[in-house]
Amino acid sequence: MADPASRSEELVAILRRGGGIEPNLLVRADLRGADLSGLRFEHMDLSGARLNDAKLAGSSWTGCRLDNACLDGAVLSNAYFSECTARGASLRGTRLDHTWMQKSEWRDCDFHDADMTRLAALDSAFRACAMKAAIIAEAWLSQCTLQDLDLDGACWDKVLLPDSALERCSLAGATLSQCAFNRALAPAIDLSNAQASGLSLYRAILDKACFDGANLDAAIFDMARLDHASLRGASLQNARFYAATSLAIDFTGSVMPYADLSHFEAANADFSQADLKGALLHAAQLPSALWRDTILDNVRRDDRELREAELWQPVV
Repeated sequence: MADPASRSEELVAILRRGGGIEPNLLVRADLRGADLSGLRFEHMDLSGARLNDAKLAGSSWTGCRLDNACLDGAVLSNAYFSECTARGASLRGTRLDHTWMQKSEWRDCDFHDADMTRLAALDSAFRACAMKAAIIAEAWLSQCTLQDLDLDGACWDKVLLPDSALERCSLAGATLSQCAFNRALAPAIDLSNAQASGLSLYRAILDKACFDGANLDAAIFDMARLDHASLRGASLQNARFYAATSLAIDFTGSVMPYADLSHFEAANADFSQADLKGALLHAAQLPSALWRDTILDNVRRDDRELREAELWQPVV
């Protein structure tokens, strides 16, 4: 019987030759530390394969299965994943920088300490994965699903999630620098005590979201929906809620100087003990709002000239 080392060398030689490779050839294969840079894996089953510390930079994966595979410490820089699935895979400390993913699904996978700098993903899913300690920076995840993720205290830098869904995700206490979740579907998302100044949530669905105690200075909520959202004690200096809509939003004790609430439609909003000094309330519709002990110094209400400009139509 061939020893594991010779078997590994044999598998590497077969992969390098390419051609007609059996789809199940790599099930539980031992390829630890192997140099497989730039290779193409098409419709291969790598369930249970050991690829720890393997060199896989520039590799291409199409229609592959990676259930319970171990890629700890592997280098997958500039790799390409399309229509791949993985359940229970381990990618602890894996380099996934500059990697592209499309129509791929990762479920119950461990990305602890993985480097996902400049990751780009389209129409892919991360479900119940461990990603809290992953390095996620300058990343773009469009039309993706992030589901049941515990990201409390995570640090994200320049992460864009346009048109993505964040289902039952917690980012409590997270630090989000120059991030944007535009048009995201994120009901009940938890961003309590997060440091997220400048966060963009343009047109996002944020029903029952929790932003209590968060730093959201200069954040953008333009045209977002915030039914029953809570922003109690949040810092919202210079934040924008232009044309956002809400039912029973709670701003109790929030600090909102110079916030832009123009065209904000919010029935039954609670501004009790909030600081709205210098806030813009132009054309805001706030029926049945609560204003107990609210600071309204220098609030700017309807601007007649601005209203005329908004209603102006060119002469035909």
